[in-house]
Amino acid sequence: MVAYLELWGARVLEADNGAEGLLLAEQYRPDLVLSELLLPAPAGQELIGELKRRYPWLPVIAVSGLQKMADVARALRAGAEDYLIKPVRNWKVVEHAIAACLCPQPAAELAELAGHLAFYRRRDVAATRLVQGWRQQPERLLDGWRLSCRQNSPWVLTEYLRLEQDLLLLVAEFDPLHSDTPVMMTLVAFLLHEPLRRHRDNPDSPLLSPARTLEYINQLILDAGLDARVNLVLVRLNAGLGTLEAANGGMAGCDWLDLCNAGPLGGGQLVAYPHRQRCSFPLRLSLRGGFGGEIEVTASPLPG
Repeated sequence: MVAYLELWGARVLEADNGAEGLLLAEQYRPDLVLSELLLPAPAGQELIGELKRRYPWLPVIAVSGLQKMADVARALRAGAEDYLIKPVRNWKVVEHAIAACLCPQPAAELAELAGHLAFYRRRDVAATRLVQGWRQQPERLLDGWRLSCRQNSPWVLTEYLRLEQDLLLLVAEFDPLHSDTPVMMTLVAFLLHEPLRRHRDNPDSPLLSPARTLEYINQLILDAGLDARVNLVLVRLNAGLGTLEAANGGMAGCDWLDLCNAGPLGGGQLVAYPHRQRCSFPLRLSLRGGFGGEIEVTASPLPG
């Protein structure tokens, strides 16, 4: 296995047991792990679970000679993306499994999104119900934060995500007259809570910077072929330091928002301008979108 991987140009690190594997993963942050299930402690399934807990972004392929589906199922439940059965005789299978983990194909996802767009363009009632599903409570508690959001439009989306001790706040306003808006709202919410959340522990994650996250969301909107515009601001709050870091894509309401405004998302390539400043809590933001939306957001850390 090592010889074949090195012939393909990979740099390969070997570990004789689970503990050594965890140490190598911490030291070198590999692009992919192939893990034998019958390892000395921690055993293969335990190792996979621990790797996925520490590095959710790291793909793992289980390797087993047991040929029992129960063992394979346990490895997949532990977080493995794929599995190989020993003895390995077809190295093309190994190559395809690694390529699928390292270079996921977005074409299928974009084709699925295109199908959803076509469906909601034809069915106004279904599109309306989809938008109604994103209605949120005006007051929320989230892992040590109290949040409040009030708006005058149903075409506004507010989402929150914890990043260690920080809070990432997303506020987006959508075009009420565009037929793709229901799917656009769903796409933006999904991006924050699924693909981005899975990569929060990746040292290269766009979540570490609101500006990079804004550019990432804009690029995916363009890749999906959506031509609707979105006014979107991202604010990362640090209660301990009393600071905020923001990137603005089309929102207005205060001087510092104007300073870092890169324009609405979805109109073409976008370069976001990061903004950092001191702040006090509770933080109150009065935001205005380009489609008439007015949003009042309050965020404060809970005591203790």
